[in-house]
Amino acid sequence: MKIKFLGAAGTVTGSKYEIQHQGTMLLIDCGMYQGARDLRELNRTPFENSEKYNGVLLTHAHIDHSGLLPSLVKDGFKKKIYSTKATHELCKILLMDSAKLQEEDAEFANRTKHSKRHQPAEPIYTVKDAISALNLFESYDYKQWVQLTPDITFRFIRNGHILGSACVQIQYTENNQQKIITFTGDLGGGRSQVIRNPDIISQTDFLISESTYGDRKLKNLVESEFADLINRVFQRKGTLIIPAFSVGRTQEILYIIKKLQTENQISSEMPIFLDSPMATKASIVYTLFPNELKLTSEEPLAEDFFQPQNFHVTESTEESKQLCELADSKIVISASGMLQGGRVLHHLRTKLPDAKSAVLFTGYQGQGTKGLLLKGGLSVIRIHHTEIHVQAEIVALDSISAHADTDELMVFYKNMKAAPRMTFLTHGESSALNALKYRITNELSWPCTIPTLGEEFNLSSM
Repeated sequence: MKIKFLGAAGTVTGSKYEIQHQGTMLLIDCGMYQGARDLRELNRTPFENSEKYNGVLLTHAHIDHSGLLPSLVKDGFKKKIYSTKATHELCKILLMDSAKLQEEDAEFANRTKHSKRHQPAEPIYTVKDAISALNLFESYDYKQWVQLTPDITFRFIRNGHILGSACVQIQYTENNQQKIITFTGDLGGGRSQVIRNPDIISQTDFLISESTYGDRKLKNLVESEFADLINRVFQRKGTLIIPAFSVGRTQEILYIIKKLQTENQISSEMPIFLDSPMATKASIVYTLFPNELKLTSEEPLAEDFFQPQNFHVTESTEESKQLCELADSKIVISASGMLQGGRVLHHLRTKLPDAKSAVLFTGYQGQGTKGLLLKGGLSVIRIHHTEIHVQAEIVALDSISAHADTDELMVFYKNMKAAPRMTFLTHGESSALNALKYRITNELSWPCTIPTLGEEFNLSSM
């Protein structure tokens, strides 16, 4: 068994791993890079003989894990893409949306001559490529072992990150012995109020673990802090803008706002706008899988999970533009979560100069993103080729993050009955990777390494 790290090595996006065993070659995840331009340019790197892969195992639907599947298919891949059922449904939304954005961005660049690197500008992939990729999906329930070859089986284990997200466990036979390699994907920490907690994994021979928050402990959500922010903005008649990932974070935020209304911590008079067609579609998918949600006897219907009072959905671009110009006090939830594009930039362009308004960050902001700059206190930021002076209040509540923090990662590891032969850390910035490696080697006495991009390991020799 060999493993090669094709993405998410030394950074938090672009998850992509290649394994090879006795003539079978698989990809685990096939994600897009997000963040700085130099990273995003890597998305245009063609696949080397994509037909060589016998399948793709997908941990979850987020674009930094699934977003290059249409490129893989465009380059000749024709085998199966394996996922959970909910991940398949979410990918129908995310991959189609990503493809449409690729086409629109290329058309805009060619029309305005803004593209300096690509003449003419071309989409990384098209809607046709996304449809072809979606036709290759084959989905399974959690914990169901699937026979891939006579020597390889796999299964998905709930990991509590977003709807349908999973650890991928691959069991293979080598020298008449069975061994297991486990990919955590993006691991939830159990703090979600919407998605059920991750299941325990007690055994693996090799572990490939994310490390997004490997260097920090996140506070538990203090709902009164969220309520106080909403009330402050409402009292000064401003707008609260919440940049949020369409899948996972948006649903969490809507549920919490509904809960604050029910407990009379905030006024239901303040209208809430969801300005993200993709998030609206994703919320509907969430309701199709009630067994994945933390439903209680007081909340027996998943349809009610994401419906706070005074809730409005904007669908068309025209409605979004009118919402930007609306001066009334309101909450606007819009993508993208790291300000890499999308409708949220139009809202920020309008409201950042307004001292009555506020911006709330609820998740990780990658290196090189406008989100990280704004969260870090930048006073002037460029949006749509215009300098915007920041007067609005900027707030961060990382406790709503869907990722496990350093302590929660350690709890996940400590459930192992025996140390893995090797733990590989990926999907993190340098400080997080090194801090988590220190804890693993010193507190658990496990062998641990941080692979570099393109590095290959022969697991048979470990």
